[in-house]
Amino acid sequence: MPSTYTPSLRLEMQAAGENLNTWGAPRLNTVIDRLDQAIAGRSVITLNGDHVLTSANAADDEARRAMLDFSGAGPATVTLPAASKIYLVRNGASGPLTLTTGAGAVAVVDPEDVALVACDGGDVFALGVGGLGFKAYVETVAWTYNAGALPAQTGNAGKVVATDGEDAGWRLVTTLPDYVHDQAQQAAAAERRAAALAYFG
Repeated sequence: MPSTYTPSLRLEMQAAGENLNTWGAPRLNTVIDRLDQAIAGRSVITLNGDHVLTSANAADDEARRAMLDFSGAGPATVTLPAASKIYLVRNGASGPLTLTTGAGAVAVVDPEDVALVACDGGDVFALGVGGLGFKAYVETVAWTYNAGALPAQTGNAGKVVATDGEDAGWRLVTTLPDYVHDQAQQAAAAERRAAALAYFG
């Protein structure tokens, strides 16, 4: 009976009586090496578009490793094997990465983010709290817990939060004191240049 492979990490399982005198070396050593990859290994992947992680029973592959370290072009869709696994994902690409098995829920990792991503064999989930993605949870907590100290967001699209040293409020960038001061300085400088040109002709 030939060897079989585990469903998640694709590690070789020795059949009784199979591979006499070769199971210890090299086969067992190969399994130990692949366990090392699955626990602490890193796949370095340069993206030029969508990418399907390599996945093979009898060979090293990208999907077995613990960390997926992406660079290159984004946005991109990265397809994971339909097997239960946890990944540490670093997005060094130029756009967001959508991680999927091709079916079910997906996880999105923004540029420069490092995220813990879990696949249950169908759905892919990013680290979250209270049913929200981590970023959404932090934003919700910040605004909820600081209600009264931070102004409400509704109706303030395109504005920034500014403070006068005592109270925070929404302001258009064009009404911020530094911006107004800078615009006044630029206008005065333009007038001086125009006067100099007129004088020296």
